[in-house]
Amino acid sequence: MPLRPTRPVLASLRSVVRSAPVSGRRFAPYAISLVLGATLLWSDPQILRELRDARWADRFVVHAEAALQPEPAPTDSSSAVRIDTDTSIPFPLRLQLTAHVPPLSLVGLGVRKVSFLRVKVYSVGFYVDERALAQLDHVPGFATYTPQHLLAVPPADGGPHLQGEALIRKLLEYPAPCAIRIVPTRKTDFAHLRDGFTRAIMARQKLAHQAGTLSHSDDHLINDAMHALKGLFPAHAIPKGKALVLYRTAKGALVVEYDGKELGKVDDPWMSRELFLAYFADKDVISPKLKEDVAKGFEQYVHAKVGPA
Repeated sequence: MPLRPTRPVLASLRSVVRSAPVSGRRFAPYAISLVLGATLLWSDPQILRELRDARWADRFVVHAEAALQPEPAPTDSSSAVRIDTDTSIPFPLRLQLTAHVPPLSLVGLGVRKVSFLRVKVYSVGFYVDERALAQLDHVPGFATYTPQHLLAVPPADGGPHLQGEALIRKLLEYPAPCAIRIVPTRKTDFAHLRDGFTRAIMARQKLAHQAGTLSHSDDHLINDAMHALKGLFPAHAIPKGKALVLYRTAKGALVVEYDGKELGKVDDPWMSRELFLAYFADKDVISPKLKEDVAKGFEQYVHAKVGPA
């Protein structure tokens, strides 16, 4: 293929480079690249055609073509996600489990941090059955709900409204099937998460004894349930980004799923309820960010009818 004359372009390049020292300024490297690129395009039109065919050509050539492209089709609710801004981990707005249960909607999410260094351990999302969200006004304490009702620490002498974790307790007792979806921010293992769940349940068990709502005779059943829960977790690692789901059924059973597969189920309503309440506790909450986000998330469902899309 015959080449175009390059003498005019090269002459321009020489004149620009020679003039740079006179002005006392350093010649910008990108200007040289620009002129050299123009030389190549001038000498061989085939290069321009190849650029247009390249995957990255749209960054360097005709940007006006973008205006002619059709708008992307909107995604349906099953594929839509929300990103945890603290970890960049996506959470589906709608959760469909392998168990044959109705879909659940994402109410809020947050990050779990540990130690004084505030190390990010995992992102966690809270999901509620869509049918229960559509009737949220009928759940005790939610008819006049505001985010502050969930975030406020209940006064010792009570108050005119249900506050704090008592709201989530009423939601679980409604009964509303719920799920907690956990996604590690780094490689971990099942034993690490299992031990965290066990410590949370034991802390709730101690509080129940102090409040007089649990007798020592109940401990035997609770310990059996915790032993069964521990047995659901296999002895291997969990890669970053894989999801573990704790699903609480309307009857209070706890179903554990990992990466889309069911690991097992434990039928103990007390244990499953207290594990979920630990994420919304009035004191020593597992993830303050989750609690704050869920508090805001519930507000959009109050007085609104929400059902399957």
